Amino acid sequence: MKQIAALGLREYGVYNKSLADNWNSFVSAEDSEQSLVKLVVALNNNDTKKVLVQLLKKEPGKVLQGMQITSYLIGAKESELYIPAQELELKAALEKQWEGMGIAIIAEDFVDCRLQEENVIHHLETMFFLAEAFSKEYQPSVYLAIEKGGQLSELQKVPYGTKLSDILQVSRDEIRAIEIGTKLYDVAALDYTVKDTMTFGNGVITILDKSACIIDEAEKRLALSRSISCGKCTFCREGLLQIHSMVKDITKGKGKNEFIPLIEEIGDATSFSTLCSIGRTGADFVLSSISTYYDEYDDHLKKKKCQSGVCSSFVPIYIDPELCTGCEDCLDVCPENCIEGKAGYIHMIDELDCTKCGKCFEVCENEAIKKASGKIPKLPDRLTKCGKFKKH
Repeated sequence: MKQIAALGLREYGVYNKSLADNWNSFVSAEDSEQSLVKLVVALNNNDTKKVLVQLLKKEPGKVLQGMQITSYLIGAKESELYIPAQELELKAALEKQWEGMGIAIIAEDFVDCRLQEENVIHHLETMFFLAEAFSKEYQPSVYLAIEKGGQLSELQKVPYGTKLSDILQVSRDEIRAIEIGTKLYDVAALDYTVKDTMTFGNGVITILDKSACIIDEAEKRLALSRSISCGKCTFCREGLLQIHSMVKDITKGKGKNEFIPLIEEIGDATSFSTLCSIGRTGADFVLSSISTYYDEYDDHLKKKKCQSGVCSSFVPIYIDPELCTGCEDCLDVCPENCIEGKAGYIHMIDELDCTKCGKCFEVCENEAIKKASGKIPKLPDRLTKCGKFKKH
């Protein structure tokens, strides 16, 4: 315990507490019943990337040793290791390697914190570093993967004190934002250093380039958090639903100014009123995006403008009269019936009724339906036969 305290080892991820402080009540417990706990090791529930399972694949012995050390210190009589649900081959391999070790290998993505409330839950990476500490290999560091353009790099060990600019190796001009774990930062984060107070949670730094819309990205992350939530915590279930609905409305041009303080209020409450990492971090991205990129929210709410042109509700669309062949395919798929035309005539979109659903784009073989990057060109104001429209 003294060695662990001296090294300053902390729990990895969302629950970034001192291991020594966390274990002290078990080690000093006079009541033997208090020591009869189960050790549960897993990734954080909110970790959808699951890249840190690579530590277990590469060096399962270290994770095993960390679990054995922890079980000894807290007096655990049972141990469980949760691995991603799709890792069935890994499950079979570990069960063979660890036969007789008394560790149950469970292939599930979610740890029910309500059922495990009386037990000790640790992150897989915590066990890995704990083993290194006792084998004199420990160096204050984290394991990271870089995500850019939807592609994840290999996991790499990064010592504390390393600047993010040295890790990412990208130009400031390329970046709109940097996502570290579940929180969003602007390009100033390139000057930050990796340190133990930074809560990565999933071991991933994501680079968002200039084409990204911050609010659209927030909506995607809220939708993902809701999809993996068990729904048992009221604030996770209802709080994330309300925040997601408001952010989605903002991307569709239906946002209201009062949404911002509401999102912040509900997000703050959700972060400390839920049991597991899904609820605790589900609003992280949107809250940090509001504080760092408020101008983009202001554009969407007041100016009805999306800087990146991602939110199609703010981008006018039209049918190019020179490319339209009057095939009527777009008329057939438009759910709002807001496209006027008939066979052989140039079709026209009623911009007021158009919801920008994009279905007309998908069916137009001639790519006649366009997004306006600036001023909309002159268009027919009445039904005109294809090939007969003159701009001047």
